[in-house]
Amino acid sequence: MTVDLNRRGLMLGTAIVSGSVAWPALAQDGFDRPPEAPPVPAPLPLPLEQTKLANGLRVVVLPRPGAPRTAVRLIGEGGWLRDPAGKDGLAEVALSMLAQGAKRDGEEMESADIAYAGDLLGLPLRLELTPSTAEIVLEALPDQCDDAVNLLADLTQRPLLAFESLEHIRSRAIDALVLRRADALLLAPWAARRQFRGRAQPVQTSASLKRLKREDVLAFHRQYWRPERAVLLFAGDLSLQTARGLAEDFMGGWRVAKVPPTGATPAVSLPAAAPTSATAQFLPLSQGQGCRLIVQTPVPRGTPPALRELARTLMHQRLAARLPWPWESEMESLGGALCWRLSVTLPVSAVPDQLALLREQLPLLAAEAVTPEDLALAQALAQGDCEFQLAEAPDALLALALAVGELDDCVQWPQRVRAVSAPVLQLLMASSWRDTRTHLLLLGDAGPPEPVQRAWPGLTATTMKAVIGE
Repeated sequence: MTVDLNRRGLMLGTAIVSGSVAWPALAQDGFDRPPEAPPVPAPLPLPLEQTKLANGLRVVVLPRPGAPRTAVRLIGEGGWLRDPAGKDGLAEVALSMLAQGAKRDGEEMESADIAYAGDLLGLPLRLELTPSTAEIVLEALPDQCDDAVNLLADLTQRPLLAFESLEHIRSRAIDALVLRRADALLLAPWAARRQFRGRAQPVQTSASLKRLKREDVLAFHRQYWRPERAVLLFAGDLSLQTARGLAEDFMGGWRVAKVPPTGATPAVSLPAAAPTSATAQFLPLSQGQGCRLIVQTPVPRGTPPALRELARTLMHQRLAARLPWPWESEMESLGGALCWRLSVTLPVSAVPDQLALLREQLPLLAAEAVTPEDLALAQALAQGDCEFQLAEAPDALLALALAVGELDDCVQWPQRVRAVSAPVLQLLMASSWRDTRTHLLLLGDAGPPEPVQRAWPGLTATTMKAVIGE
């Protein structure tokens, strides 16, 4: 997150000028000082509405009166954390195959037909995979929502999941792996997760993709695309009654056998492995044009989302002031383990100096006292970021909250953010980024190893096989 300081300064300057103009008039009327401004009204909770069909399908609606388009998402539980051992990549392949063919009224639709049907709604159909969920996303005009829900029903209830589609998607996925291994930016998230969580972290390889059979895809689909494990999410100009009617019309008859057939993928219990011991690794990439630098630290389980976001926001501001590079900051929850990750792309020449500066400054920035002004700034930025996301892509924000089980926090976000105190925020900050808890990963071409190893003692070279299994 970045802050437009010039804009904030301009707003502050405008307020000061306005006050100086009003002051003489107030004094002439007998006031010794201007009257206090009324308190800023607190943002209201999201007006979220929910219902559930008889088959267990959950319907969630965020009414947005006057919105020109309605976002429609069907969210299932088949995220990539559900990949069975030895078959990493199954979730991605199974989701991609949904758009390769389906049936409607007994007639087969090919991938081109499905793409055309999505385009008719105004924007292409999107498939999105998260650690916990698989999602199909459409947008439509208010009077086209029935077509959108009908298409979602076709793809999930009547997919072809043909063998030819599996071979096509498998080939594309293997090609993508080749590109990922040569690109530090693409490889970084997967390598960082594997470093942080060890072998408990699923990472697809060409070998795991080649093991996939059509029966695996069919079983995975039966297990995770079920009405009682799915959410139909609307964000747009429609009521809960209208949304429920659409869900009843096209998904009310969605039924799946209670007991999966013999040979289906067994239920997967999400790994809740603790982070591995702090390590510092360098993975050379001979084709790299720069380096991706990642540092990550564990966050205590059960830390409230609002507290996590304020810590992330405040640390990001401090980092940007002391280490002036375009850092990215995120907190990720995987199987219950929380990881706080900072990352940046650097030119080769800057890596040793930035490593040394980071090693010195990171614990100091985390241990720095949190003042009331710091807390107020973090709260304002966190609330502003939430409002921006609600304005730009409210369905994406709600889908993320649903995926990690934090919908109530999202709905009550303004109240949760204001409830965080400076001492509690400082406690979380100070417990993070210690030498014994900080993982470092450097990917790319950083030149000779000696300069970076002097900058960060203990940094050791690793291999692609050690990081992602091949």
